[in-house]
Amino acid sequence: MVVLFITVFVAVVPVSIIIPMLPFIGQKYGASPFEVSLLFSLMPAIVIFVSPIWGRLSDRYGRKPIFLMNLAAGSLSFVIFGLADSLPTMFLARALHGLTGGNLAIAFAMVTDRTLPEERARYLGYVSGAMSSGFLVGPVFGGLLMGSDATVFDHQIPSFFAAGLSTLATLIGIMFLKETKQSHSQYRNRKAAENKNPTSPAYPSSVPQGSRMGKIAVGILTIQFLITGIIGGSAPFIFSYWAQGLHNWGPSNVSFVLAALGGAYMISTIFLIGPLTKQFNEEVAFVIGATLDFGGLLILILAPTPLIAVLGLWISALGSAVWITLLSHILTKISPPEHVGFMLGLSTSVSMFGRVLGPIAAGAIWLKISYTAPFIFNLCLLSLVIAYGIRLLAQLRKRNSLANARPR
Repeated sequence: MVVLFITVFVAVVPVSIIIPMLPFIGQKYGASPFEVSLLFSLMPAIVIFVSPIWGRLSDRYGRKPIFLMNLAAGSLSFVIFGLADSLPTMFLARALHGLTGGNLAIAFAMVTDRTLPEERARYLGYVSGAMSSGFLVGPVFGGLLMGSDATVFDHQIPSFFAAGLSTLATLIGIMFLKETKQSHSQYRNRKAAENKNPTSPAYPSSVPQGSRMGKIAVGILTIQFLITGIIGGSAPFIFSYWAQGLHNWGPSNVSFVLAALGGAYMISTIFLIGPLTKQFNEEVAFVIGATLDFGGLLILILAPTPLIAVLGLWISALGSAVWITLLSHILTKISPPEHVGFMLGLSTSVSMFGRVLGPIAAGAIWLKISYTAPFIFNLCLLSLVIAYGIRLLAQLRKRNSLANARPR
């Protein structure tokens, strides 16, 4: 697990190095704002389609080879991006990076393979924490390597540095990362053991796969992943305009706040999820996280000063990290073990689609109504998340009562 966390961290830093360069690259090569937006969104748009495919391949051929293949191809995409001297070549590099963007789902699948249901949420939180740490560190490296002059900066040095880090992650994986996928016989033995234990926290025995009940459960869960993407994509996007339009903040102030939000996400995934699930359970922790998210956004909307508004947004980030991570944990509990890679890939695809849709919806709502209207829209979405968490708690009480009623 430690090797996996280190590998994920080293692999995420290069991605976050490239992202801050994209607007400046557009200015350097005379790209229009629309072309820059396409360059920015091309990678996540492709991930929408390929993530379930990589998840399925990891189910069939093993997690490690697919994980390392994506890392190696990512290194190549950074090299191409560094060598590029035109926008079409940069689009090609971003497209290649998108085609190999299935490693988040595979990392979650590797954790699922190697953990018991009662400890899985904590380790999934560690993976999310490693990712958020990488997104915190990457822009710092990118800023230092780019320099302060946007007109003469060289994108090659940051790109090649990113390629070197991605290669390092690949080498770490080759040498130290172990295969986690179990054989079909191991899956059958594991499922039989869960079915023999009526008090097992695993969900498959209570939500049979292929049944109408199971399909409804997966469908409702899919909607939750779409909501995660919409909220996660719209909140940082609209905050910049909110801060500038209502409080006359500049780029540096907004950047510091966004960095603080990344720090809140990292703190929550590494230090908060484990104690919460240990003290209560996954369902209660899910509701607590969604409620914190809701309360934080409400503070932002009603805040009399910008400082209180930022505090509310920080609380919102703490809560969102909890319930979004636990949502993946819940998915692993209702998915057949032999298809968990595909299901996690599908959830990543749905969430990524929400991240593409979120800024578009937030921008339209802001232009038509007001700066705070997108946050109110997110509150409505979070109310659906809280309702889903309450439904999970009701199902948990029902399972516990049935288990206690069974003869020993």
